[in-house]
Amino acid sequence: MEKGKNFETELTREGLRMKLQRLKHEIQETRERRIEVEFAIAVARADNAALDTELAAKMTRYAIMNEKTATMRKENDVFNNDITMRLQKLHGKYYFFNQEANISGPKGTGPEAVEEEPEEEIIYRLPFQGRWK
Repeated sequence: MEKGKNFETELTREGLRMKLQRLKHEIQETRERRIEVEFAIAVARADNAALDTELAAKMTRYAIMNEKTATMRKENDVFNNDITMRLQKLHGKYYFFNQEANISGPKGTGPEAVEEEPEEEIIYRLPFQGRWK
């Protein structure tokens, strides 16, 4: 009986050693995976920070361009209003600005007056394909 008990305890000790070794191996794999995941997270955060910086720079450029555009529109509106006022003064001063232009020419000179003559029908013939003897 004692021999059987020793044999069983040796088996259980060996089994416990195997289980302990498997657990150590699993813990090591889990640590390695955690390190890989943490590294991937760090890379993703760095990419995100770079994208945030790029977005902030683009937003700043957009704001500057928007201000420049608004300034140019204001200047253009002032310039256009000035020209409009000058033209209105000229219309009042010179009567021929108020007349409409007569674009039509003499009769029979428009594109609708020209009649096309029917063209001759062109017949294509192949060149002589025989051999000279």
